[in-house]
Amino acid sequence: MTQAETELPPTENSSFRTLLLGACLIVFVVLVLAGYDGSRDLARLKARETQLETRLRVTDAAINELGDRIGRLRSDPYTLERVAREELGLSRPGELVVVLPAPPDPARPTASTP
Repeated sequence: MTQAETELPPTENSSFRTLLLGACLIVFVVLVLAGYDGSRDLARLKARETQLETRLRVTDAAINELGDRIGRLRSDPYTLERVAREELGLSRPGELVVVLPAPPDPARPTASTP
């Protein structure tokens, strides 16, 4: 077989090349669009990961703080008494409890008397 026999006629060859070029162009455009969506999603997921890591550090710090407080409440009777008095409003039998009014809020205007 000679080279002239294996080649397609010029019109069929050029239309095949055009069709192949069009198909390659379509595949390329689809891949570019998929890559763009993937990179956008990756950036969004990295930002979410950073946000979750920050929340995790804050939560770990709160857990450690609460663990320390539990340890103090279990081992230090003075801390336990202070919490009972200040946060729970408890008193010992026979003690006189005096409740003072809260100080005025400086940001809140008071009514002036004439």
